[in-house]
Amino acid sequence: RTVKDMEIIFAFGFTMPGIPFIYYGNEIGMKQLPTSWPQVEGAYQPRNGARTPMQWSPAKNLGFSTADAHKLYLPVDPDADAPNVAAEENDPSSLLNKTRRLINLKHTEPALANYAEFVPLFAQPNTYPFVYARANGDDVAIVMLNPSGCEASASFSVNVPFGNTALLAGDSVSITNNNGNVSLTMPAQSYSIVKLIK
Repeated sequence: RTVKDMEIIFAFGFTMPGIPFIYYGNEIGMKQLPTSWPQVEGAYQPRNGARTPMQWSPAKNLGFSTADAHKLYLPVDPDADAPNVAAEENDPSSLLNKTRRLINLKHTEPALANYAEFVPLFAQPNTYPFVYARANGDDVAIVMLNPSGCEASASFSVNVPFGNTALLAGDSVSITNNNGNVSLTMPAQSYSIVKLIK
């Protein structure tokens, strides 16, 4: 999976009803490591490969511990480009900071509240994009997800009058509104979360 894949997955998770969950390390893009690595405490393959130590910095053992490497519960990612918190902290476009922005949206946008209304707008079998609205009173957000490798378009109706949209997170998407008949085109592997403006 790529960083963009993870962004789209998080955008989906943080805009659906209910309480989202992130397994540690996913927010920085930690990788699934080889199934040939040590199997500890009866863990089955490939479970261990997703449970390696948290990668805090480029320091020894990626900042997890100053112990000798052979004393760690599991080895750390040996790749020179292994993601770590310290590096992503300073990069506004990092997966870590994009995830933090999505968490903030979940907390601050009434339309994305846990129990806000969920309305599928465009959901067709075996095709993209997947488009849905979240609504809480007068606050309405539209979420558009296109994880495919191709540009995708959709047309649907929105029964809430609006004159414009404000991008809350993700990619810019071409949206046309003709008296509630909405059409949009999304780039390949993209997502967009917009707020409807009356």
